Amino acid sequence: MKSLRLSAQLLIGVFFLFSATAYAQYSSSNYQSNEVFFGTGGDFTSSTNYQAQSSIGALGVGNFSSTNFQTYAGFLTPNEPFLELSINTSLVDLGTLDASITKTGTANFHVRAYIDSGYTVQSVSQPPSMTSGASHTLAAKTTLGTPSVGTEEFGINLVDNASPNIGADPSPQPSSSFATGQAAPGYNTADNFKYNAGDVIAQTSGSGWGQTDYTISYIANISLLTPAGSYSVIHDLVAVATY
Repeated sequence: MKSLRLSAQLLIGVFFLFSATAYAQYSSSNYQSNEVFFGTGGDFTSSTNYQAQSSIGALGVGNFSSTNFQTYAGFLTPNEPFLELSINTSLVDLGTLDASITKTGTANFHVRAYIDSGYTVQSVSQPPSMTSGASHTLAAKTTLGTPSVGTEEFGINLVDNASPNIGADPSPQPSSSFATGQAAPGYNTADNFKYNAGDVIAQTSGSGWGQTDYTISYIANISLLTPAGSYSVIHDLVAVATY
C-alpha cells in the first residue's frame, strides 16, 4: 500500500485592508449628512494618558435597510469603509496519507468589514503538489460530494461536519445581528467537499459589516496509483470588497 505525507502550509495570510473616502450615511439628490448622532449625548475625550469614546442614551444601534435606503445607527461608528482578512493558522499537517482512510485538517481565518455592499473570499491556489522528485498534483475534488476513500482527491468546506467530524460553521461576532459573513454555495454543505481554484468560498449575505470567524476543513484521499512523495500547498485566499 502506497502512502505519502502532505502538509498544507497556509499562507492564507494574504492580508487586505481597503479604505476610501467617507460616504454619507444619509443622503438624497438634495442633501447628505455624515455621522449624525441621535440621542441625549456622546463625546470623544482624550489626554496624554487615556482615550475614551462615550455614548449616553443612544436610541438605536445596528444596521437598518430596505430597497431604497440603508443606515448604520449608533454613536460609536467609524466613518470610512474597510475590509480586513486575518489568518489565525499558519500550518496544517494532514499527516501520512494512505488509500484506506480520509485524512483531515482545519484552519481558521476571519474577515472584518464596515460600510460596504459586501465581500467575497476566493481560494486561488492549486491543490497540493509534490515538493521533490516526480511532478504530480493531487486531483481536485471538482464536484461536490462526500469523501471517497481510495480515490485521489483534495477538497474543502467551511461548515461543521459530522463525517468526518471536523470543522465549524461561520461564526459572526458577537452575533448575526452584527456580522453577515457565511460560507458560499458549494462550500456550505455539511459532510460534502469540493475544490476548484478561483472559487468563492465565503461571502456576505447582503451588506458587508462586522467580523465573521471561518473554519476551513480539508480532506485528502489517495489511490493506489498516487505517486509517493511529499506534497504541499501554499493556500492563498483573496478578499474582495463589493460596492
